[in-house]
Amino acid sequence: MKNENHKNSILIVDDNPANLKLLDLILRKEGYEVIPAQSGPEALEIMKTVLPDLIFLDIMMPEMDGYELCQRLKNNPRTQNIPIIFITSKAEPTDIVKGFEYGAADYVTKPFNKVVLLARMRTHLELKRSLERLIELEKKHVTAALTTATNHEVNQPLTVLAGNLFLLRQTLEESNLTPEQHRYIELMDLSINKIKNILERYRTANNFRYETYTGSTQMLVVDEEAEEEKL
Repeated sequence: MKNENHKNSILIVDDNPANLKLLDLILRKEGYEVIPAQSGPEALEIMKTVLPDLIFLDIMMPEMDGYELCQRLKNNPRTQNIPIIFITSKAEPTDIVKGFEYGAADYVTKPFNKVVLLARMRTHLELKRSLERLIELEKKHVTAALTTATNHEVNQPLTVLAGNLFLLRQTLEESNLTPEQHRYIELMDLSINKIKNILERYRTANNFRYETYTGSTQMLVVDEEAEEEKL
């Protein structure tokens, strides 16, 4: 497990410097990257640019308590899958249930046991990795199905279009076409071949990635580097 720890960043949100220092020491000793924050607003600001793999979150904090921060993170598509573990002295069943209702993955009571804390953290990191693998697998299945359907639906009218363009060219070449008219026909032919090449590339590719197109919209593109490595 430790050989993977360098990949995991842990955000600690606690207004108590002593608690931050203790957790920081424990986690860094285990090889994790630690990101400290002393308030909810500071944590939100950090996550505008950095997304941790897991969050340890105190409940009782000024400005914004742990429940509110947890709720905000779970309502945000960018952060909703990050596991949150509450670290709290509020051990009443109602408090624990409330934390789960707001979206927490787990809780550890203060004063916490180091072994228990690390075990729960590792469990949720592994669950997160498993979820990410499932999501990636589902994306690949959807991509494959969509690519097959697109090729099937587009190829037929594209073949008809290419055939008709060929017949049109054969008919018109007997006439005196202007250079501009010839250019229009050539551009149509080039565009048809370009569409065919794109469809073939997506049909045979095994490696895709998602890129931001505009706003929250993502665009599916062939991962050219991965395809070259495959060859």
